Amino acid sequence: MASTLELSEAALTGLRDHLMTTAADEDKTPLEELDGLSDSVLAAYWHGYVKASESGRTGQALHIAAFGDSLFAPMVAVCKDIDELRVALAHSFQ
Repeated sequence: MASTLELSEAALTGLRDHLMTTAADEDKTPLEELDGLSDSVLAAYWHGYVKASESGRTGQALHIAAFGDSLFAPMVAVCKDIDELRVALAHSFQ
């Protein structure tokens, strides 16, 4: 079955960096950090990073904008393909 989830490379990289930084701050592995996120929180973060990356922001500006955008993520942001996002992120940690 073909994936219906289109992953923005900039958004995926930004979210990956965020998870890696948060994990390091909490003495966890990035995978432990990812596994600790509920689907709704992960979807909100994803929504935030997609929106922020669409504006062309990078670096710290991307993370700041993504955080703000994730706070206002619509409930429909929790997509059926969240498992595919988890898999893509997990593979990116390797």
